[in-house]
Amino acid sequence: MDWADLPGDLLTTVGALLAVPGRICLRAVCRAWRAAIKEEEAAAMPSPWVIIPRTGGFSDSFTVLSAPTMNFFQWTPPGGVRARCVGSNGSWLAIVTAVDVVTVAMSLVNPLTDARVELPLITIPFESPWLFNPDPSHVEWGMDSLVQKVAFSPSPTAQDYAAAYVSNATTELLCARAGTDGWHPLAEIPSGDCMNFIKQDLDVAYHDGKFYYMVTSGQVWVADMTAPSPSPVPLAVLEPPLPTMVYLERGFHLAFSGDGALHVVWSLNDGHGCTMTHTCPDMLLTRYDPASGFFSPWTTPLTSIGGWAFFIGDRNQSMSVPVDGSTATWLRPDSVYFTNTPLSELYAIEFVGRRGLWAFDLVTGRIGWPRGENEILEKQLESELDVHWDKSLWLMPSFT
Repeated sequence: MDWADLPGDLLTTVGALLAVPGRICLRAVCRAWRAAIKEEEAAAMPSPWVIIPRTGGFSDSFTVLSAPTMNFFQWTPPGGVRARCVGSNGSWLAIVTAVDVVTVAMSLVNPLTDARVELPLITIPFESPWLFNPDPSHVEWGMDSLVQKVAFSPSPTAQDYAAAYVSNATTELLCARAGTDGWHPLAEIPSGDCMNFIKQDLDVAYHDGKFYYMVTSGQVWVADMTAPSPSPVPLAVLEPPLPTMVYLERGFHLAFSGDGALHVVWSLNDGHGCTMTHTCPDMLLTRYDPASGFFSPWTTPLTSIGGWAFFIGDRNQSMSVPVDGSTATWLRPDSVYFTNTPLSELYAIEFVGRRGLWAFDLVTGRIGWPRGENEILEKQLESELDVHWDKSLWLMPSFT
C-alpha cells in the first residue's frame, strides 16, 4: 500500500484529532499528507520556539511558543512526569525529575517526537525532602543549587551523547558520556581570592566535540570529549567589560558563530553596580582570536557575527542560526535574541508588559521587540501569556 495515496479527507480527519506536534509530524511525511493539513489548521509554528513551564519547581506541562507567530501549544513530558527544564540544544531539552529524596533523574527529550535519552542518575549526598515540597519556591531554590545548567551534544542517542552540568552545590563540572557509568568530575572549578561566597562557574557550552566553560575569574577552559580521558586546558582569559567589575558574574554566555568562532555575549546585570543609562551599555560581544590567543577588546564592540543570529538564555545552551531567505522574514542578521537573562529581568521591570523576548541589533546597538511591525499586538499577546518567563528556554524544532 502506498501511504501517499490515502484519501485526503481521511488524513484531514486524522489530523483534526491530533495535537499540534502530531499535526506537524503528519505534514512532514510527504507532499500529499502536507496538502491534507492546511498550515493554519496545524497552527503555524515556525522556529525558534520558546519552552516555558506552567509552574515553578517541577511542572506537569509547558507552553511551547513560536516566537515569530506567537502560536503555542501545551507539551507534557513523556510519561506525564513533573519535570524541570535545565538545558536545551537544537531541538532537544534536558529535563530533571525527582525520583526520591536522594535521587534525581536526568534525560534528554525531543518535545516534537518525544524521543528520549536517559542520562545517569544524580545522587544527592544528603536527604532532600524539599524535592517533594508543594511550595515551588523551595524546589526552585534547591534545584538551582543542584543543577544550574546542562550542556550536551546535538542530536543525542543512547549510543552517542556527551553531557555536562554545572552546579552551585559543588566546585566540580560533572560530565557523562555514552558507554560510561555515572557522572564524573571533568574539572575542579577554581576559586579566586575572597570569592568563595559566589558561584564560580558562569556558563558551559558544547561545540564540535568539546566542552567550553567559563569561570568568574574570566578564564575560559576547553575539554576535548573525544579523548579517552578528557582533561580541560586553559583557552584564554576574558577581561571584565566594565572597569568597575571586581569579578565576573551572571550575564555571560558562550556562543559560536557559523564559522566556528567562539564569542562571549555579555549583558547588563543589576549586580554590576551600573544603572541603565547611555553611559553603560546593555549588551556587548567579544570574539576569540585563536591566532593571538586573546578576545577582541570590549572597547571596540562587534557589529557583525557573519550574518548569523545568536539565541541566549541562562538555562539553554547558546544557539546560532544563519539568517537566509527562509528565516529572514522574522530573524535579523547580526542580532542576539535573548530570554531569561539578567537583562531580561531589568527590561521586564522598566517596560511593563514586555516580559519575555528581546533582540539586540549589533549594527545599531539597540534592543527591542523582535518584530517591530506588529509590536503593539505582539506585546499584548506576550504579556497576556500566564507563564514563567524567568524560566524560559530557546528551542529549534526538528525531527532529529
